[in-house]
Amino acid sequence: MFLINNIFNNLYSKITIIGYTVVIIAILSAPLALSAGPPPGADSAVWCEQNADECSEWCADNVEEEICQEPECD
Repeated sequence: MFLINNIFNNLYSKITIIGYTVVIIAILSAPLALSAGPPPGADSAVWCEQNADECSEWCADNVEEEICQEPECD
């Protein structure tokens, strides 16, 4: 009986560590997902003026967008 309890305790501790790791990764990656481009329905030119660094990163992946054709977005 002691062996079975020990196995369950060991398994439970590993599951909690994996759970906490998943939660931490999700929290740390959330700001990256939010800065992936202008919000839906927002004017991309205004967004690029307010967020120059994020705009240049976004334009590197979205060259076909109209705002990314502007010279000041480089």
